[in-house]
Amino acid sequence: VKLPLEGAAASVDITSTSGATVDTASTTTGSNISTEQFSNFPTQRTVQGLYTIAPTVARSGLRDSAGRDRDPSVGGSSGPENNYILDGVNTTDPAFGGSGANLPFEFIQEVEIKTGAFGAEYGKATGGIFNVITKSGGNEIRGDAFAYFSTKSLVRETKNFSNTGAAPNGFSELDAGFDIGVPIMKDRHWFFGAFNPQRRKNFFLTQTFRQSAENEVTTPFYAGKLTWAANQNNVFTFSTFGDFTKVDGFILGPIQGPGVVPTTGFGNNPDAFAGRLEAGGHNYALRLNSTITPNWIGEFNFGLHLQRANIIPLDTGRTTPFVNNNFAILRADGTVAQPTQSGINFGGTTGFVDYVHSPGGSLQRNYQTGPGFGQFTAQDRNRWETAARLQNIWGRHTFKYGFEFVRNDYSIDDRRSGENRTFPNPLGLLSEANDPTNNQTQGYQVTNNFAVCTTRTISGQATVVCPSAAATGRAALIATGANGFPGG
Repeated sequence: VKLPLEGAAASVDITSTSGATVDTASTTTGSNISTEQFSNFPTQRTVQGLYTIAPTVARSGLRDSAGRDRDPSVGGSSGPENNYILDGVNTTDPAFGGSGANLPFEFIQEVEIKTGAFGAEYGKATGGIFNVITKSGGNEIRGDAFAYFSTKSLVRETKNFSNTGAAPNGFSELDAGFDIGVPIMKDRHWFFGAFNPQRRKNFFLTQTFRQSAENEVTTPFYAGKLTWAANQNNVFTFSTFGDFTKVDGFILGPIQGPGVVPTTGFGNNPDAFAGRLEAGGHNYALRLNSTITPNWIGEFNFGLHLQRANIIPLDTGRTTPFVNNNFAILRADGTVAQPTQSGINFGGTTGFVDYVHSPGGSLQRNYQTGPGFGQFTAQDRNRWETAARLQNIWGRHTFKYGFEFVRNDYSIDDRRSGENRTFPNPLGLLSEANDPTNNQTQGYQVTNNFAVCTTRTISGQATVVCPSAAATGRAALIATGANGFPGG
């Protein structure tokens, strides 16, 4: 049997492929990172740890109350020059800039980092824009539970110390929580909720004495979001999140602000360095995303950022004035040489001159005589904002426009430890209130500014050498009035 050959036809489709498409409509530089990506990144477990993933973004050296990195530098700018947006709420600190809120990984769906050439709808930044979107519920019930921990034995000990300031010496941490997303009504209403309490204990070694100190940081992170698709063209979203943080014990890093002396732990009473630090707060956002026409869309926002920044001393540290010595002499036996009251009045604005004479000791800085705590504060840093952002597509062109109203409220009550005191005013000097009788204070601070002089043998004679003519005159007056310094 012979079978004749029939003609056959075949078609081949060839698809031309190339690399990633270049967006020629935008000049913005930066990165977009989704939860599927950053869940596997070896970074800190908060959104602040993700910011340095983008090019040109680097650590700034700033840390939050728990010791984690915060407020990165973008293209050489400082940390407070960035703009931070979480779920449409501007969470930038209304007082001093920097991030005013933080959230853990499990709450985040996507992080958008803009490092340059971003649009006018962002602004208010000479650094970068960090736009964070939290997770939402869906038509399926989804959630997870998680727990992380670290013990002090897994953290290296401090080997090198700076000349001033306390040094961190390890920590232990427990970080556990859960999140869940559920449908209230499929295709219409969804809910997402998350709770992540974190507890961390920090250990320190104080300046000079290298004494052990510690504090405990607690942050009950929470987040919630309700989404309602009213119809195909309008979606309402209400979200809230918070990061109320408390630090109890040794206060190392005071809240950012003017006039606050960093804690060193170098003093005669540990109560002078202990208290409570309260930071963080809560946030609320209401948003409507609307497709008005196929070529006209809008986003309408209302946001509320409520942030606190409090430093609260112990009761014993509240009623005693803060006394700081710019210099102190540490004896060979580990004790600090105490000042001697000479009883000599130098006159002018100097008044009575005290001195410390302790040959063979080492010079140290910023010795505090406790238990006076010094400056403490109660601050509210709040922001109210509303905005409308609209976009029209006309042919090949896109037009964006809108308006924004922002109100920043910064309430600050700074005080000094110590009792109420009325200071003499024989010259009738005017206060800031233009009142010569307004010389009463609620607490006060004492700063002992010592000049450092040394004893040298010059031309066979023991001579006191001081850094200035004024200090030389005071030393000579003490030597004359006391008939020579004790011990030589």
